[in-house]
Amino acid sequence: MKKIIFLLSTLSLASSISLAKENIPTVEESKIFEKNPILKVTNIGQYLEIDNTSGAEDIGENVHFANYVGLAYGDNWTFDFMARKTWSMDTDDGVHSKNHRIDLDAWRNFENFSLGFRFRNEEDFDRYYLRTKYQYGLFSGWIDGAYQSNNGAIDSEDAYYLETMPVTLTIGPVTLGYYFEADTWSVNTIDDKTSIDKAGFKHDYRQQLRLSSPIYKGDKLNIGFEYRWQFDTDTEYDMKYRTEGYDEIKNNHIFILSAGYDITENLNINGYYQYEIRDYDRKGDNNPAHNDDYYGEFFIGWNYKF
Repeated sequence: MKKIIFLLSTLSLASSISLAKENIPTVEESKIFEKNPILKVTNIGQYLEIDNTSGAEDIGENVHFANYVGLAYGDNWTFDFMARKTWSMDTDDGVHSKNHRIDLDAWRNFENFSLGFRFRNEEDFDRYYLRTKYQYGLFSGWIDGAYQSNNGAIDSEDAYYLETMPVTLTIGPVTLGYYFEADTWSVNTIDDKTSIDKAGFKHDYRQQLRLSSPIYKGDKLNIGFEYRWQFDTDTEYDMKYRTEGYDEIKNNHIFILSAGYDITENLNINGYYQYEIRDYDRKGDNNPAHNDDYYGEFFIGWNYKF
């Protein structure tokens, strides 16, 4: 909690400094800045995200509220800082603190690609990312690879994490891409049957094809649509360390409707709604699989560019 309070205070201070227009550089000072780059704030914003699965909390099993700020140093370096707090919310069960997330990003930008590093802190783990993104004509892509250091629980083994869209093709308004996420690959399996969810965990990965396109483009309002077909999912446990079977998503269809509106030249509000239809398969025993259900996300936020 102290980390969250400290970072939120830092973001607030950076935003206040950027919004102040008292000290405008002279022409001579601007020439000096061109030769000697300074660290400057490029954008600030906040967002609210509500995630829920059918049968879970009636407000949201994960309700996220975040503050973020972007910075730049010269023409080649960019930095992003984000602090997020998560609660579970139910009209009967009440509101409960659930998690937090802090992301610290740094990017070195080149002509057609960028190299980056991310540090992510959550309640149960820290992740250290190496990142890249690139674009050559109609083709683009990105790769995030990380080492995950699990915190606190003695039955939590470290893991590797990979998330990537190695290739996307954009023709006119339509973008088609392949997505892969390994969340996560365990360094070692665990001989501890007291933790049903973690004992004997090996890996969890998913593959998707993604198709997106704008629906409407206006002077201020933009609307887009994306379809994701999750055609391959695999979650595996070492069953000699586990006392019961488990469900995995066999097939998943994901629909996303997004929108953005420019209130002014600098201020934008944006949001999306994501709806997933899930079909489950049972592994590890002969019990029936989980009933089919849906998952939804609602997101709304604002962003101010300097």
